[in-house]
Amino acid sequence: MKSLRLPPFLYASLVAAVFLGPSQLSAQPGSLDVQPIQSVEERRILLSLQEERARLEDRDRQLDQREMELKSLQTEVDKKLDELNVLRQQFEQLLAERDNLEAERLGELSLMYEKMDPVKAAAIISTLDEELAIGILAGMRKKSAGKLLNNMERKKAASLSRRFSNIEPE
Repeated sequence: MKSLRLPPFLYASLVAAVFLGPSQLSAQPGSLDVQPIQSVEERRILLSLQEERARLEDRDRQLDQREMELKSLQTEVDKKLDELNVLRQQFEQLLAERDNLEAERLGELSLMYEKMDPVKAAAIISTLDEELAIGILAGMRKKSAGKLLNNMERKKAASLSRRFSNIEPE
């Protein structure tokens, strides 16, 4: 196909006609008089420019819609993040309350074992989980804890003493 080279003023007129529309061109003062399209090549170029304009407008609409969708999704994500942060704070608060309650109960348990006969208390503590036994011993006065350890089997007393002093890792 042979390429037709248009004079610059004609090309500018065609581009203006496509982007502004014929009604706007004639309504503007001082605008160029656009002559009716004469050749097939001029019509083909004009049609091509109109198609390109329509395609660009369609793409612009699609981009606007995607932008709105993205903004909506971003709002939704931000809302979910806020909800998760609230839940995380509530969870941390519940954990802190549980830890405080456990510490309080362990303190009360320590007082109970402290008031018991050291032989009986040593027999019971020997059967407990080492972590719980250490917590109980830590909550007792030193003299009472010493009496308890004195009344335990040597291996168990040594094991609890090591764990209590953090010599042996957990």
